[in-house]
Amino acid sequence: MRKGICAVVIALAATAALLAGCTSSGQAGTSQPSVLSKVLSSKKLTIGVFADAPPYGVMNASGDYQGFDIDKARALANSLSAQVQFVSTTNASRIPMLETGKADVIIAALTNLDERAQVVALTRPYASEGQLVVVPANSPVHSYDDLAGRTVAATRGSVPATILESEFPQAKPSLFESVADSIQALRSGKVDALMESTAVVAGIRSSEGGAVRVLEAPPLAPSFVSFGVKMGDQLWLNYLNNFILNYNISKAANESYRKWLGVDIPELIK
Repeated sequence: MRKGICAVVIALAATAALLAGCTSSGQAGTSQPSVLSKVLSSKKLTIGVFADAPPYGVMNASGDYQGFDIDKARALANSLSAQVQFVSTTNASRIPMLETGKADVIIAALTNLDERAQVVALTRPYASEGQLVVVPANSPVHSYDDLAGRTVAATRGSVPATILESEFPQAKPSLFESVADSIQALRSGKVDALMESTAVVAGIRSSEGGAVRVLEAPPLAPSFVSFGVKMGDQLWLNYLNNFILNYNISKAANESYRKWLGVDIPELIK
């Protein structure tokens, strides 16, 4: 009889635990609902994007956002049947924007750095890139070694800013709040060079034409690029991973890659 009572107690405990798991919020250790539940209910999705970093994201004269990341953001909102609200971010403000709840997800060229993954949840990659150096067409700089003693522009909180500090101690970093400010500094001669991602450099080449050239050298810090979300919301992270998995094998993804980056979507992120 005692064994029977124990079995009933154990079964009841297991049932209670199961029910608790089913009604949990999706954010570990909190009572807050998952962002996924909130978006499905409100039909509104707030996404942090760049407004001045071509080809990832720019705001045109009409106030509309467009770019490589914007394509992904709109496709994500459509998958949820939600109305998208864009909020402009910078390299330095991306993670704080998530931590303070000002954005449901960041889609703004967020590179998969190990130290970054300790403070923000990163999805599976939706793009891959490296870092390149751009100089004026008539610059005497022709190699990475030539950057010694030169002023090199980068944006605060970016991978290039980290690379300059760790790998180019003889260079003189000049850090700006936005990519647009970095490009303007190069254009006006305030800096000798600019370091940015392959995607951003593609946009600079397009806008600046023959006024600039890219150093003929292997890309620095080859890496993956992901969406970013606040730590602890596994349900939301799972959905985003599933979305990217399906999106990256779609015709729309390849068309976006070719339009903004000039190449087909890489096999390694499909």
